[in-house]
Amino acid sequence: MGLFKGILHFFIPRERTLVFTTFDQAQYFRAKGRLTEAGIPHRSKINGGMQATVQRAQYGGKASVQHDLYVRKEDEYLAAQAIH
Repeated sequence: MGLFKGILHFFIPRERTLVFTTFDQAQYFRAKGRLTEAGIPHRSKINGGMQATVQRAQYGGKASVQHDLYVRKEDEYLAAQAIH
């Protein structure tokens, strides 16, 4: 179990902090670009992809996709400055 946890934490570290959330794709790419320009390593998580879009379309609703950006704890302050 220790080896599996080690591999899992290598690819998905626990110490990630959420620094930005939006439902607008343009804002997401703007913030992601600013983090990249500042040289801050980050990860993205997108909730509500194609499956949610198809389900919403069946009921006549608008699909909402949530975009999240995560950084390491030690980069949180720099990331907040870069984004805002």
